[in-house]
Amino acid sequence: MKKLLWISQYVPYDGVVHAGGKTHNYYIKYFEKSKKFDIFLITLAEKYQEKEIDLDQYGISYDAEVVNSNAFKDIYRKIYNFRSMYDSEHRLCQTILSYQFESLKKRVIRYGKNNTPDIVIMQWTGAAFLLPLVKSLFPNAKTVIIEEDVSFLGYERKYNEEDNEARKKRKKKVYEKLRNRELELLAACDIVVLNNGKDKDLLLQNGIPEDKMQIVPPFYEDYSSKERNTDCSTILFYGVMSRIENHEAAVWFVENVMPLLEDMDVRFEIVGSNPKEELIRMSNERVHVRGYVDDVGQYLAKCLCMVVPLTLGAGIKVKVLEGLSAGVPILSSYVGIEGIPVEDGKEIFCCETPREYDTIIRSLIASDNLRDSVSEASRKFMDRTYNIDEKLDKLVEKLG
Repeated sequence: MKKLLWISQYVPYDGVVHAGGKTHNYYIKYFEKSKKFDIFLITLAEKYQEKEIDLDQYGISYDAEVVNSNAFKDIYRKIYNFRSMYDSEHRLCQTILSYQFESLKKRVIRYGKNNTPDIVIMQWTGAAFLLPLVKSLFPNAKTVIIEEDVSFLGYERKYNEEDNEARKKRKKKVYEKLRNRELELLAACDIVVLNNGKDKDLLLQNGIPEDKMQIVPPFYEDYSSKERNTDCSTILFYGVMSRIENHEAAVWFVENVMPLLEDMDVRFEIVGSNPKEELIRMSNERVHVRGYVDDVGQYLAKCLCMVVPLTLGAGIKVKVLEGLSAGVPILSSYVGIEGIPVEDGKEIFCCETPREYDTIIRSLIASDNLRDSVSEASRKFMDRTYNIDEKLDKLVEKLG
């Protein structure tokens, strides 16, 4: 049994709500289930997550700093983290806060005093910044970086979308520094795990060898057993609404597409935790901001379609996979479906302009056959394309 050190800045547990956390949780517990590894996790947790941590139940040892909150500690952390949050020249390139990085670093050093792992996995780019330390402490260990998305691509989009020249200049600096540093780290590790072929192609173009990269799909909730009972008046938007890319996409749809549909009996249902006040103020009889819901599946089962008008972010959007598994017609920008090899007009509808969304929505309302054909095609696509266990087995075999 090989000793495996796993480092991540977000604690995994059953019931974690964010997509990246679900993938992390599934991966680490799948590795444990293989019985090939003695796993030790170094991670961070918020106070509210402490009671949710279930790693002991799965036989996974861990060292998690629980970030307690009080007025003094909050002020101290804000000061300590200021440069890592706002300085475009900072060494961590805004991928992880200074306090988080130093907490992980301290725990890795402490672990290394009495342990020599055979393998070290770093989950997310922020944790990958520990690679030089890992290599110095454990020079014979095989090193793995899991990139749920390529971070510099998301930062490139941020600066391209910025209209203010001063902010654009700062964001470009962050992007360029992050791109160089991220590629250096990926080149220096032994294995890079990616969620999709698009990211693999991007890294190939930037000099990362193909034989170093392995694709493993992200975890997604499989809603294929949900029976579709379409309510043609409901357009769904689904995502963690505290994320700026989701917030801006939902606001854009309310402001630019809903006015075109004024003559139609439709409402826009926005589902996801922590919606911002700006979005909540847009609520009316045609725009419903639901916040967190226990069962997204009930919305996926009934909606006419799901819209994903994203312009920011990078990597596979897990909500799109979940919508496809449920047989929901999905209308998405290119950014929303990148890395997912769907065919426009067959399993999904690519839309960029308000008029394109308007046209497809009207077509879906008018045609039972169109809704049914897309629903069937999307479910079949997921059946033949996304088998996470098969890909994880290959990674386990490679490392075991």
